[in-house]
Amino acid sequence: MILHVRAVEAKDLPKMDVIGKSDPFLTFRINVSKETYKTKFIKQTLDPKWNEEFHIPVPNQDCVLHVELLDMDKVSANDLISTRDFELNHFKVGEVYEDWYHFFKAPGVDKPGSVYLVFHLANNGDTPFVRKQ
Repeated sequence: MILHVRAVEAKDLPKMDVIGKSDPFLTFRINVSKETYKTKFIKQTLDPKWNEEFHIPVPNQDCVLHVELLDMDKVSANDLISTRDFELNHFKVGEVYEDWYHFFKAPGVDKPGSVYLVFHLANNGDTPFVRKQ
């Protein structure tokens, strides 16, 4: 099984840097794996547009996808803005789900922002992001 994820964009992000805005990026990790997938970071914006795709192998539908929205920091550790977990057993195999998802803000953060994501839990060999007929 493969979880296809398209990280499209985010909006309403908090200003995380003292000077400027934020340098946001996303990370994706399946709870039973050490592998982490990352978008590129977008400099100085509160409304990033990534339009990046990831194809994450999953052993079964009992897994959870953990997503983090972070602010890139070159000098210190990256700042966590917000997170959200997606239980894969809520996705029907072959269906495509796309929406603005509200995340849960990290401690000390004003607001979590919203992230537009597309999910497609598919069998190996299925065309990504195409609904199975």
